[in-house]
Parts: sequence; structure tokens; C-alpha cells
Amino acid sequence: MARYLAAAVVLLASAAPAAAQILDRSMSAPHPFGLLLGDVFTLRTRVDVAAPFKLDASALPKPGPVTYWLDLRSITIRESTTPGGATRYEIAAEYQTFYAPLEAIEQTVPSLKLVVTDGKGGRAEADGASWSFITSPLRPIAATAGAASAYGLRPDALPIRKSLRDAEIAAGAAGGATLLALALLAWSRAWPPFHRRPSRPFASAARAVARQAKAGDEGWRNAALSLHRAFDAAAGRRLLGEDLSAFLAGRPSFLRLEPRIRQFFEASRQAFFGAAPAVSRMPADELLALSRSLAAAERTS
Repeated sequence: MARYLAAAVVLLASAAPAAAQILDRSMSAPHPFGLLLGDVFTLRTRVDVAAPFKLDASALPKPGPVTYWLDLRSITIRESTTPGGATRYEIAAEYQTFYAPLEAIEQTVPSLKLVVTDGKGGRAEADGASWSFITSPLRPIAATAGAASAYGLRPDALPIRKSLRDAEIAAGAAGGATLLALALLAWSRAWPPFHRRPSRPFASAARAVARQAKAGDEGWRNAALSLHRAFDAAAGRRLLGEDLSAFLAGRPSFLRLEPRIRQFFEASRQAFFGAAPAVSRMPADELLALSRSLAAAERTS
């Protein structure tokens, strides 16, 4: 007898903290009948917790299977303060039943375990209320012999096949427009396969100058020759410094570059026929910048 009394005292002592810190708990639920296979329902638990204790949300179950026939779809917590200064938690747990009974039967949703802590090692636990409901089988109503029932189970509705023709046409048009835009950009910038066209000699010369101009005096001369060949191709003949005025008069897009073009022709004459190094008159960076400016002006001509 003394052993039973001791056990009862232990139980009361362990329950006392929960009763002291969890002031009130209640649950609201839908009507407990008429639930069928696949139905979704929500159980709402309200818990009032005395300060400084707080609900430990990590102790609540996570969405997923609860039993072989019951899934927890989601769980949300809303916190507020009661007029008495306690913290009120409203826990909404959404479940879905997958139980397929052969006849009407009662099922019970397991209760939530409520854990509160004070952040200093204090802890109290309590179980929320469990909930039972009646679930029924999905069966057709027995029909009278020889008579059809309007309430019999019907076959599943066929899925609607939505035409994707409009989306396919739109995607094809967008893809075609993208390819056309890329082709026009490649043609404008003289990218392959348009980089070898004779109508854009300065674009090819700019790439050659970028490779050659900074390789010393010899590289500068090779770069200058590439640029001279571009001028010759644009003029349709050998273009000398004395012919620049006539050449530029027929190409207005090059007029703003006239001082730099004349500087290049003078530097080239010094490089090939004079004693002073051409780099001293037009550095490689300026030669490269001129070739790129000529290529840009060529695109607008």
C-alpha cells in the first residue's frame, strides 16, 4: 500500500508543474462524423501559458505521416497575450485521413504533446486533447433488383486535355525572333560567319591590329599594313596620304576621325620610310583605338 501511495505522490509531483505553468488548454474540431477516405480536417488547440514559460514549438509534430492512415499536412502557431498577462498559443493542425473502412468505424487522432520551457532549464509537459470521429466506407447504395440507382458510384472524370498549340506557336515565334536577332547582330558586328565579307574590311583589320600592334616595332608595322589594306579595300585602290581628302569626302562617317587618320598615315610613312620609330608618333594603344573607331564608323556607313 505504501508503495502505491509513493507512486501516486510521484505522479502528482510530476503533474504539478504542468498544471501551474499551462493554465488552460482546449480544442475545437469539426463535426465528428461523415468523414470519408481522403478528407481533410483541422483541429485547433488553444493553450494559455504562464510567464516566463513559452511553448516549445520544436516539440510539436512535423508535417508528415502520423500513423499508417493519417497524415499531418501542416501545423501553424499564432501567439497572443491574454488579459491576465499569460501567453496564448493557438495551434492549427491540418490532417488528412487515408483510412478505407469496410464499415462505419471510430478512429482517434493522437493528441499533441505540449512542452513549455522558461529558458533556464525549467520544463513542463502536458498532452492536448485527443479527438475521435466516425468514418464510413465509400460504397454504392444497394439498388433494388432490376432498378438503377441515381446514387451509385460513378467512374472517375476523364482529365481535360488542354491544347498547347498556342504556347507552341508562341515559343516557336520567340525562338525564331531570337535567332534572327542574333543573326542581325552577328552581321552588324562582322562576327563569324560574316567576318570575311569584303564590305567590312575595317572590322577584320581591327582584329588583326589587336593581335599585332603591341608586338614591338615589327608588330606595329604589321598592324599598320593590315589597316592600310583596309583603307585600300574601302577605296577600291591603293590609298596614299595625298588621296585622303577625296576618300573622306565620299565617306561622311569617317570625317570625325580625319585628324587621327592623317596622324596614322604620317606615322606609317615614318615607320616604313623614315628614321624615327612610328611608335613614338602613334602608340600601339592609339593605333588599336583608331582601328576600332574605324570599324564602328564602317558599320554606320
